[in-house]
Amino acid sequence: MTRPELIEQIKAICVELSGQMVDAAHYVINNADEVPFYSMREIARRANVQPVNLVRLAQRLGLAGYGDLRQQFIDTTPERPQRDRQSIHRNEASARTLIAEMGKSAGLKAFVDSFFATEQSVVEQARAHLSEERLESAVELLARAPKVYVIGRRTAFTPAYTLAYTLQKARPDIVLLDNPGGAPEGALDDIRPGDAFVAVTFAPFNRLVHRLTEKASLSGARVIAITDSFAAPISKFAGPLHFVAQSSGRAFPESTLGAIAIANILAALTISKLGEAAQRRIRDNEHFLVSSGEYLLSGGTKNSRRPKRIADAT
Repeated sequence: MTRPELIEQIKAICVELSGQMVDAAHYVINNADEVPFYSMREIARRANVQPVNLVRLAQRLGLAGYGDLRQQFIDTTPERPQRDRQSIHRNEASARTLIAEMGKSAGLKAFVDSFFATEQSVVEQARAHLSEERLESAVELLARAPKVYVIGRRTAFTPAYTLAYTLQKARPDIVLLDNPGGAPEGALDDIRPGDAFVAVTFAPFNRLVHRLTEKASLSGARVIAITDSFAAPISKFAGPLHFVAQSSGRAFPESTLGAIAIANILAALTISKLGEAAQRRIRDNEHFLVSSGEYLLSGGTKNSRRPKRIADAT
């Protein structure tokens, strides 16, 4: 079934509905793109109806509940070839949109206000898709896995690095699969069952990230995926540990704020889960950084230890 066919099914039963069920149906019809990204309670809030009306709407369509209706909207996202055609030109399209919108805007302030409002919406949509159960499962894995591998390329590298850098402060055995030497797959030779593998990728989805995620999954590691689409190919490796954050904001070429927010919440909850062990490790790291002279602190050298010259040590 295609998305238009699904919407036509809902339209067909509208004459049989009454009360808030009509409002719920109309909202779903007119805002079909939102359904995959938002929880039932959020859709109900936006439609100004009680959540039970969305459940009843799904049941009138012959489904068990709202979760099945939402899954149908996820399953009817644009076909892969269409998504690929759109995403491979996203840089050009983003630039064209930015140039056109700046030209039409009422001035710099209006453009800036619109930019930040759109980016804020990206973060809010990432939040709307989160569930306590999914977060708890991912955090348990990040806290207890013997080793955690993290990968993200190009714009997706930023949220990947954010997660890896933060986790390294809180626990040992965090591996960021970067490739300055051109061989990021080398570190996966040591991956073991029970390890965690976090992959961040946006459409058009990165081939190397997909291949390494597949290798990690086949090795018995558990996969956490952060993408910008429910239909991302690596979702089959992540299962329920697939976090979705839209990337279609105003940033060029795409917004990473939603993915960064997910990385930050995963790291924060993992630190909380690790407790005193994480606090001791973070304290030791802070002491090292301050003592090494990494920071420009008031008071100059009294807050840092200048490395001794060879002449001073003799």
